[in-house]
Amino acid sequence: MEEKEYLSGTKCCDVENPEIKLWSFSLTRNCNDEIEKSIRIFDFVRERIEYRFDFPSTKASETLKKRKGNCFNKANLQIALLRSAGIPAGYHVVLIKKEVFRPIVPPEIYELINQPTVHVFACCLLGNRWVSADATIDRRLFTSIYSKIEGWEYKKWDGKNEITIDKRFIVEDQGIYSNIDLYLLNPPRFWNENLLRKANEYLEGLLKG
Repeated sequence: MEEKEYLSGTKCCDVENPEIKLWSFSLTRNCNDEIEKSIRIFDFVRERIEYRFDFPSTKASETLKKRKGNCFNKANLQIALLRSAGIPAGYHVVLIKKEVFRPIVPPEIYELINQPTVHVFACCLLGNRWVSADATIDRRLFTSIYSKIEGWEYKKWDGKNEITIDKRFIVEDQGIYSNIDLYLLNPPRFWNENLLRKANEYLEGLLKG
């Protein structure tokens, strides 16, 4: 593994963007070590970036501005902030059962999702080992929806133990990558602005209860 690959920016992971650099510094400036820095960034992305649907090609800096995003967007932002803080970070790619989305999308959109479908989350290189830190599901989404479903947990991350989607939902682990721009920049298979709006309105309605 070339560590520098896991510290470099890409087209989607725009590490050198001024806002990314500013937020990374602001979040980590009072931290004592890389574990504490990673936790601060994880907590920020999990809780301050609400889960919503968006195009995978959205740049990290755009997700930071929107304060909303899906697993691709949140992982991409988390990785950009980590790399800007000097912490090697990668994209952990897995295939998961589409049933994960059943509680949060309208039935007609659920039918369009691949089976299995791709899920991406961030990994940090801490103490010479990769530690998974999946910041996808914020507390509000968990409390409102996933807390009622078997197999879902909401844990505080300590920078040592992994936080990932429950292994019962994983169909295939495809590994850790330094750059997935080729995937992120692919034209969406079915998502368009209208479907994104419809999916997000549906999810927001669920969250309002």
